[in-house]
Amino acid sequence: MVKNWKNLFVKSDEKESKKESVSESYSFPVNDSSSSQKSNVTPPPVADPTVVEVLKVYEDGLDSINMPGYDFYEFYKTVASTGNPTEQTYLMAYSMAKTLDKTITPSKLLTDAEFYISKINEVHSQYVTQGQQKLNSIQDKKTTEKSQLQSEIDNGARRINELRAELQSLEADINQKRNILVKVDDSYYPQEKSIREKLSANDMARNTSIDKLNAIKEGIKRIIK
Repeated sequence: MVKNWKNLFVKSDEKESKKESVSESYSFPVNDSSSSQKSNVTPPPVADPTVVEVLKVYEDGLDSINMPGYDFYEFYKTVASTGNPTEQTYLMAYSMAKTLDKTITPSKLLTDAEFYISKINEVHSQYVTQGQQKLNSIQDKKTTEKSQLQSEIDNGARRINELRAELQSLEADINQKRNILVKVDDSYYPQEKSIREKLSANDMARNTSIDKLNAIKEGIKRIIK
């Protein structure tokens, strides 16, 4: 293949004179849902707005790594843009592809398809790692805060036994900290919920994207000989 990925998340500033140069680099930005190119493929209806948001990142990311010349991605957009591809759609798209690039073959299209699918999986893994790191950080903060509060409660309880004169003041302090302790989970819940939703959306977006790519890939296997 004429694809040479130096780094998935860093786009090289080097400019090549030939569009098909094997030294070109491409990026699939994880944290930027914008793209100078817009996909012609309309994603299937998805109710969850978080899934829609992440799916758009995948779609724009595919646009951003589209390689020079005609390859599987152009074929994919052509076929998928019909909404309901038929055998005739595949044959017409393949005929047009051969007109644009005489080196196009079913084998090359299938190889290119695997390339794009692999990049979807790489980005998905990055999202999983990032999301899990954030969840782990929150869990560490919760554990520390709860441990500190529990320790203060225990110390207060011991002081009650040692200094009866301070009983009333210490009991008030303990009750206050117990109230805070009860609310610790609730205070972190919105952050956890948001991250879990994004992780779930990331899975759904990855599956949706790969299903669409695989559908075209299977069509090539079945129709184009």
